[in-house]
Amino acid sequence: MPWEHGYLPPKNERLGPELYAMTGWITFTTIRAYKDERPFTRDDLNEQTLQLLCEEADAYGCWVFTYCLMPDHIHFLTSPRATGISVLHFVDRYKGKSTNRSWNLGWRGKLWQPRFYDHLIGTEKELLSAIDYIRFNPVRKTLVQYAEEWPWSGQMHSFPFW
Repeated sequence: MPWEHGYLPPKNERLGPELYAMTGWITFTTIRAYKDERPFTRDDLNEQTLQLLCEEADAYGCWVFTYCLMPDHIHFLTSPRATGISVLHFVDRYKGKSTNRSWNLGWRGKLWQPRFYDHLIGTEKELLSAIDYIRFNPVRKTLVQYAEEWPWSGQMHSFPFW
């Protein structure tokens, strides 16, 4: 794990692209809906968006661990399955495909903001905090009383290096 080597990457700073293509590094990704719209209030669009996240992760060779789709954004933790597979390219591809598929369900225009926020997880403590942050996001936003009640969150893949 990266934290075993004592390296802690800075937050809010995109690092060299090679770091996003190394196994063992986990990226916390947040993608916001375009212009703060709330497209993810429809079951059909939510199901399709999460199904595509899983499909693209498998097709592109990335793991998606904890995730949560909110009405106006998505959070997920991801990592490449093999060195040389870029999480950044996976996220760009996912954004494009999910937008294109949303049009089949009647969504018009852009689905996501042009950019996305990410940072590499640097410590085990930070990983556990990120998991809790993602899981309890619907509770903090008062959408549900308990995290388990939110149907659009969970874990797609187990952490393979634990």
